[in-house]
Amino acid sequence: MPSRILASVLAIALCASHLYAQSGDSISLHDRVITATKIYHQIATFFPDLSRKQFDQDYSEYLSQVLAASNDRRNFDLASMALVATLHDGHTWFYDSWFDKTFGQPVGFAAYPWDGRWVVIRSGVASLKPGDVIEMIDGTPTQQYFERSRKYVSASSDRDAGVSFFDTPVLFPERFTVTLDGGRQAIIDREHDKKQEPPATTEGRWLATGSVAFIKVPNFRGIQTSAAALDYLKQFHDAKAVILDVRGNPGLGDGTALQRSLMDKPYPMWTEHSNMKGGFLLREYDIAYPEMAQITTGEAMIRPRNPVYTGKLTLLIDRGCTCACEDFVMAFKVTKRAQMVGETTAGSFSFTNFTQFENGMILNIASVRHTFPDGSKFEGIGIAPDVEIHPTIQDLKAGKDVVLDRALALATQR
Repeated sequence: MPSRILASVLAIALCASHLYAQSGDSISLHDRVITATKIYHQIATFFPDLSRKQFDQDYSEYLSQVLAASNDRRNFDLASMALVATLHDGHTWFYDSWFDKTFGQPVGFAAYPWDGRWVVIRSGVASLKPGDVIEMIDGTPTQQYFERSRKYVSASSDRDAGVSFFDTPVLFPERFTVTLDGGRQAIIDREHDKKQEPPATTEGRWLATGSVAFIKVPNFRGIQTSAAALDYLKQFHDAKAVILDVRGNPGLGDGTALQRSLMDKPYPMWTEHSNMKGGFLLREYDIAYPEMAQITTGEAMIRPRNPVYTGKLTLLIDRGCTCACEDFVMAFKVTKRAQMVGETTAGSFSFTNFTQFENGMILNIASVRHTFPDGSKFEGIGIAPDVEIHPTIQDLKAGKDVVLDRALALATQR
């Protein structure tokens, strides 16, 4: 929608309405208008590769919906989530602290589409175990429930949306019943279930004493996990091979220090694309001048010094490796410094513009589009393994780690 039309619509809406004070689960028309305006501005300014025509159409439908609706805050939040999800980017999302506090208790488990079925991958609730197949949610086939809710999930691909589905708890009732294969039912009570999540700490051990070492890094939040991994690398300095497990690592920080400690050769950074609007772009403005320009940077090389470990390296990767985890993995892939074993990563990494509104709502917008150093597409694609291993449902049920078993076999080959 052109900005002058948007301004007119919003002015008419505000002048024609009685403004309601916002409290609890309500949001006044005034606040809906202001928030919607800011959402449009931030996306139009910062989101790379924006299809303006399509987004204007989507925004027009969204604006009609939120202006015509009641002052129900939950409905506004869902409409805003759906609008932002049309951009198909895992780092572009809408969040409301009130919505999360009121409806966002975690479900207590993760389940992904797996061989055409929805399978529990990990669980912190006693009623579900890894390998359980979720056939239905409150009597609705799980795939149908997902397809009905998909429009609210911000993701860079349908595969990524499947991973994020059960991580979006506002899409589920506070109490619901899952029907598992075999007919067993389990009641998920998000408010009262006791959830037993294992601590996110770095692990390290010998798989073959003095020869093959294993390190698992759960995330890159803060410095603790990377620092612990560096300590293990020093202990395993003389190992013939190190297997580094970053499966399920959601990033949450910066893995650069660990990355450089393992690289023994110069390696390239991403090629980056970002938008610039206004400023010096308007100095030579004429009728043909674009209102937005794209800036591309590339060919930057990192030259590490004094790596901690230079021996044989294997990385375990999967669809749960996303964001800073993929930033960490990319250099090892393009330089072939490490062999990748597992499955393709999530395909979602971006630097973002983060805006917190006074009403507690948050808009996070991808502001840089990353491609591989050679310019090939990354977002929605991910980083493919060199050796693809896909555990079966039976492997999950048995607690068998076939990815690690294969990596160990490869690491001990001469």
